Amino acid sequence: MDTIVKRSFDMDFIYFDLIFVCIWMAYLIRKQYSKEFLIGIFGFLVNFIADFIIWYSIQGDRVIQTLPINDVLFFLYFGFTYGMIEFSYVFVMFNEKTDKIRWTAMLYGGWILIGFLSQWVSLDDRTIMIWREMAGDRTVQIIMMAVGFLLLLGFASNDKIEYKTVIYVFLVGFLVHFAMEISLFLPGIRNGSFDILFFNSFIEFNTGAPVLFLISYYWRKNNSHIESPVKDKNESTVENQVENPAEKKNEVKTEL
Repeated sequence: MDTIVKRSFDMDFIYFDLIFVCIWMAYLIRKQYSKEFLIGIFGFLVNFIADFIIWYSIQGDRVIQTLPINDVLFFLYFGFTYGMIEFSYVFVMFNEKTDKIRWTAMLYGGWILIGFLSQWVSLDDRTIMIWREMAGDRTVQIIMMAVGFLLLLGFASNDKIEYKTVIYVFLVGFLVHFAMEISLFLPGIRNGSFDILFFNSFIEFNTGAPVLFLISYYWRKNNSHIESPVKDKNESTVENQVENPAEKKNEVKTEL
């Protein structure tokens, strides 16, 4: 399996990508998904640290072959779009009350459209070519994924979550990364074969998916009590409003 993962795209890809992430954030705000928005900001920081600081600046695994803009500016964009969308999407999928099909269709449709629009519309044809050497990272990624899902299995064995939830977390991690890979592969931005596409999709985001699930799990658990007292109070108030007139009516009849 080829361990060098490349992508080559024009500058207008970035323009379309930024438009889409703005639409994505606006929709999160419109739906009042505050924690999903915040985890997207967190995802930006994680991606920027991993890509620019660790892989590019320290290890040298991330290599820029052609870049018509400042490298720091590029990695800020690179970390922001993928971090915001991928991390917030995963949190949306871990929320029981969200329309998961709609968000998944939006993710796949938006990213695939961006790839083809950048090929069809010539706004800025300056080329960006980057690649990353994955040979040294594969083992670390597999170990991280294994540890994360073993942790989830431990939660399942203690009846804190169901075993099917562990499978669901894995599928969500696959779905979100496969969306990125297929949206680059179909328009010819990403090099490589289907084995790289599927291997990356199974492994890469699932290195952190269990951790994100546990953050979501405890976030919801610690805040679940906030709405309950208000609801109970309102329900009792309504009941009193309904019952009291009847009681008063009975009292009047008794007096008569």
